Parts: sequence; structure tokens; C-alpha cells
Amino acid sequence: MYKEFIKRILFKLGAVGNLNIRVRLFIWFVIVSVIPIIVIGGFSYYLISEKISRQNEETLTNINRGIYNMVDTQQKVLNRWLDSSAAFLNSWLASLGQSRFDYSQMIDAKGYRLPTWYIGKQKMSGDFTVVDHLMEKESLGCSFFQFQDNKFIRISTNVRKSDGSRIMYTPLEKPGPIYDRLINGQIYVGRANVEGEMWATVYQPIRDAGGKMVGAYALGRREQEYDLTAAIKNIVVGETGYVFVLDPKGSVIIHPTLQQGKNYSQWPFVQEILKKKNGFITYDWEGRKKIAHYIFYEPWNWYIVTGSYESEIFNITRGLFRMLMLTMLFAVAISSVIAFVLSTTFSRPINQLMQVMRQAQSGNLTVKFNYTGNDEFRILSNAFNAMLNNISLLIGRILANATKLKDASQRLIIDISESKQSLKGISGSVDNMRHVQIVEVPHHYDPQEYLEKVRCLITELKLLYDEGKSEIDRGSLEEAIKTLTEIEMLHHDAQVRAGGDGHPDVSVQTTAISYLNKISSLEVEVHKLNLLLKNICSSASSLDGIALSLDRHVNVFKIENSE
Repeated sequence: MYKEFIKRILFKLGAVGNLNIRVRLFIWFVIVSVIPIIVIGGFSYYLISEKISRQNEETLTNINRGIYNMVDTQQKVLNRWLDSSAAFLNSWLASLGQSRFDYSQMIDAKGYRLPTWYIGKQKMSGDFTVVDHLMEKESLGCSFFQFQDNKFIRISTNVRKSDGSRIMYTPLEKPGPIYDRLINGQIYVGRANVEGEMWATVYQPIRDAGGKMVGAYALGRREQEYDLTAAIKNIVVGETGYVFVLDPKGSVIIHPTLQQGKNYSQWPFVQEILKKKNGFITYDWEGRKKIAHYIFYEPWNWYIVTGSYESEIFNITRGLFRMLMLTMLFAVAISSVIAFVLSTTFSRPINQLMQVMRQAQSGNLTVKFNYTGNDEFRILSNAFNAMLNNISLLIGRILANATKLKDASQRLIIDISESKQSLKGISGSVDNMRHVQIVEVPHHYDPQEYLEKVRCLITELKLLYDEGKSEIDRGSLEEAIKTLTEIEMLHHDAQVRAGGDGHPDVSVQTTAISYLNKISSLEVEVHKLNLLLKNICSSASSLDGIALSLDRHVNVFKIENSE
């Protein structure tokens, strides 16, 4: 998979390489500017998202910790208040006198037969003087319990039911945290469920003069009567998040919408909260993902849960993402404009250079690459113009030399043609000399005429030698002239030996043989000259063709000056 991706990238880059320079520069400028923007934007989004997520967790934790501290503070305030109230009540009860029981006045307490309880002269059983005084003066709920048969039975109270009647003759739950402490003679301070309502309470045993436990009293205040419950319900986390409180059984104590006392222990997230007591949890609630922090407050057995919906938490992240996207799009647009301007500016002199090079390619060497900037293109412009100028001068010289070469080849061809005609005449003269009979000289033979012909032939060869210069083999001409000179001398000797009578002797015949040999040598040299002239003629024709071709090709160039 990775290799295929690399291949596709390389193929795309290869396709980019086939575009013109301006488009390629534009693409590369955009890539170089966009990739850092995307990387930086993505990295920034990641960091900010992580920061927002951590801040949200910190917010939930801080809210939960704040509620915990608020509850703890409330508990401490209530404890001090209840301690103060209990001290006041103890002082008051002590001022009334000692506890006593009148068994002559038995009370039917809903199935329990109890003697009438007095503290001093103050009747306690069925009398509400003390408890109503506490409600009136201290706004305290108060109940007195008479201890009978290991039971604590309420015999006086200012706590009322929803119908307004007093809650009377009900025993404390057995066993339970309150009962367990009272039966052991200990004070209980904490929350208590009084007929389905939660109270902040203090329970304290009452003893007689001998130290025997005869009963107990309870002071307290409904949780709904102080601002803690309302304050917790009014806390809003994010847009619609909230705080709720559960008891150890998973029942609702405080919730802004759910029914108080309803049990939700069947829900997995509630089970996890009850099990772990402290931490974070993510769960689905009403079709939405929710994240919450929970903490356990042991004095009240409260599980305080602060939660918020992820969609609301990440609304900020999504808004940030949209802002980053708009910023990146704007940056990409600006980068594209800058890339277009840069690529156009950079490619313009390249396009001008291409146009000049196309004209130079077509043969126009008079064009110039005019660039007025003060950068590398200026150096390139000067170098290119200098190169064109040098090429123009070179072409001019080649053109001039091609013309000279063409003229010289034409003259060479003419000279060779004339030399061939002269050589043809020499060849004919040599043939005539071969047929001359020196030994038997005919009566019409004129020795002076023959010598004159030989001398003329020597003169023609010397002229050919002088005019041919380097075009004809000078060695062959020199050999031919030398041979004719020897023939002239042989003929002269033969004439002398003949005595001038025209009849040769034996020595003359010997000379004639030498004469004929010289004639043969002369024919060989003339033949060699003839072949040499043919080769030179062929080379001259080729040279002329080369000169014409060079002239034709060079003339396609347009130059300022030609030599």
C-alpha cells in the first residue's frame, strides 16, 4: 500500500514535470506555501483541541472539587451549628432537672406501652413545649426518643409530615448507623433519612443521674431548607451540563430533572461510579455522548457527579476548526496570488529568452535579449547576447570564406581543364615522336624541325609546371621535362654522328634505342599526369559542391556584418 502511494506521488510529480515553467513554478510555490500552512494549522488544531479537552476535564474536576468543598464546608458549618445547638439543649435540659418516669401514667405508643417521661417538672412524652420552642427560636427540627427494650421510640417532635401532622411514635431503624452509635452511648453527626427526607442531624443519648441511658434527642435541618441542594441543582456545566448526586445504592439524591429517590443502579455507568468512587467516565445519556467527573463524599455518602456533553465541549473545538479552515483557505488564496505573481515574474524573462532563442534558431542572429533587471537574468542576458554576437561574427567569417572557397574551386576547375588540354597536346606530340625513325631517316625528314618540336614540348611542360603550382604533381612534370631534355640531347648527338648526311651509323642506331626508351618513359609520365589530373578534377568538383553547400547553409543566417 505504501509503495503504491509512493508510485502515485512520483507519477504526479512526473506529470508536473511535463508542464511549462510558469505552471510548474506556480504549483511548486503553492505546494511550498500550502504544506507548511496545513502542517502548522493541523498541529495547532491538535494542540488546541488537546488543550481544550484538558481544560474541560480540569473544569469538571474543579467544579466537582468545588462542590465537594462546598458540601464539606456546609457539613462543618452544620456540625458547628448543631454542636452549638446541642450544647444549648443540653444546658437547657440540665436546668430542667433529672429524668424520671411515671409508670402510673402509661402511654400507648402505637403498639408500645411506655411510662410517662419527665425531665424535672417538664413532661416529655406527648408534650411539644421544648421542641416547638427550638423550632420557634432556632429553626431547628427536634425529636426526643424514649429508650425502651433496646428501642428508641419517638415520643415528642416538631417534625411534620406533608399533611402537617407530627411524626410520632416511630422507632429508629434497627440496625443502622444512627442506632449503632446511640446504643453504644456515642453521638451521631451526619445525614439521616426522616420519613423519606434527608436531614443534616446530630443524635445524642440522654442519661439519668445514675448514668443510665434513658433516651436520646435529635437536632437537625432539612437539606432542602438550606441553599446547598438548590445551589447544586442550579450549577450549569457548558451549555446544558449539570451536577447530580447519588447515594451508595444508586438512588438519586439531587438531580435537576430526575425524580429524587429513584434508583438507577442498573445502569453500567452508575455501577462503575459506585465501584470506583473517584475518576472520569464517558457514557451515553439520552442518545448523546457525555463525559463526567465523579467524587465520593464519605461523611454524607454522596457520589457527586459533574458532567457535560461532548458535543457541547467540542463546539469550541469545531468553531476553532472552522476558524482555522477559513484562515488556512485565506492563507492559501493569498499564497496562490503571491505564487502566481512570483511565477509570472520569474517566467517572463525565461519566455522572452525562449522567443529570442527561437528566432536565433530560425537564423536571425541580429536579435537581442534585452533585460533591464539587476539580477542573474541580467548576467544571462549579457552572456547570451555576447554569444549571439560571437556566433554572428563566426558565421560572417564562414560566409566570407565560403565565398572565397567557391571562387577558388571554380578557378581550379578551369585551370585543370586547361591543363588537361595542354596534357592532351603533349600526349599527341609524344605519340608522333615514337613514330619517327632515327636509323632510317626519310628523305623529307628535317632534323631541325624535329628538334624544334621537342623544344616546343619542353616549353609547354615548363609553362604547365609554372602555372599548375601545387594543383599538379610537380615531380611528374619535372620528370617529363627532364626526359624531353634528354631526348633533345640524344637527337642532337645522333645528328652529329650521322655526319649531317641523314644516314645514321651503328652508334646512331644504339642512340635510337635509348631514344625510344626515353620516349616510353615519357609516355608513362604523361599517363601518370593524365590520371593525376582526373583525380584532381574529381576533388575539385567535390570541393566546389562543398563550397556551394556551405554557402547555401550559411546564407540562411541573418547577421549584422559579413566579411
